[in-house]
Formats: sequence, C-alpha cells, structure tokens
Amino acid sequence: MDPISILTAAGLGLKLVDQFRELVLRWRGGRVEPPSATVVPVPDGIRIEQRGAPPQTVKPDQVRLDQWDEQRYRALDRRVRLNWEYFNELYAQQVGLAADETARLNVRMNRTKEELCSDFREMVRIYERALNVRLPDHYQLYEVCG
Repeated sequence: MDPISILTAAGLGLKLVDQFRELVLRWRGGRVEPPSATVVPVPDGIRIEQRGAPPQTVKPDQVRLDQWDEQRYRALDRRVRLNWEYFNELYAQQVGLAADETARLNVRMNRTKEELCSDFREMVRIYERALNVRLPDHYQLYEVCG
C-alpha cells in the first residue's frame, strides 16, 4: 500500500470512529458534544486538529510503510464495516419496541459495541504506528467504551 492510500484509509477510518462515538452517545441518551479532536483530509496529507493545540499535518513522506500491517488492517476493516452496519440496523429498530424487546435489543447492541470498541482501538494503533504520531485521546474512545 502506498503512503497516500494509507493516509486516505486513516482519514476515513477516523471519521468512522467519530460517527461511532456520536451514535453511541445518542443511543445512551447523553449529550453529543463535538469531539475534542478531528482529523481532516488536506491536499498534502491529513491534518489533526485538537482544541488548545496547533494543528498537526501528516504528509505522505512521513508515513512509515514498514509499520503498516495490511493483512491485519483489511481484516479489521471488514469486521468493523459489518458490525457497524449491524449496530446501525439495531439502533434503527429500537423505535416503538416494548420494554422486553428493547432490553434484548440493548444486549445485542452492547455486545456489538464492545466488538467495535476493540476493533476501532486496534485500527487506531495501526494508524498511529504508520503515521508516526500519537492521535488525540478522543480516538481511544474512552468516552463511549470505557
């Protein structure tokens, strides 16, 4: 995989982490505050913007190709996409359910959330190694995964 593809994959993956965080917060009924950090694609790489800190840009020549685990990443990406779709379907189904059905649905959602938490964290570790940068704590999902 080339550096630009890795930067693109990281940008898309981190955007999915943001969407996951927001959906879990909505599901829990909590306030959905904007994240403390975001990753934004820019023409020459990706820019990490964190409140209270100057933006940091990662460029293609900074990507450490020897730290990118392509096979592991693809496996994680497939599993995340399947579980993410399933989690969204479960979330959409909760409207108008009886209390016992809601309880069963919540058990399935919690199980799927935990799998997504684990997989997202592992993906973020792959991004950090390849990008040679420590991503903000927001991407460790402490807020929604504990």
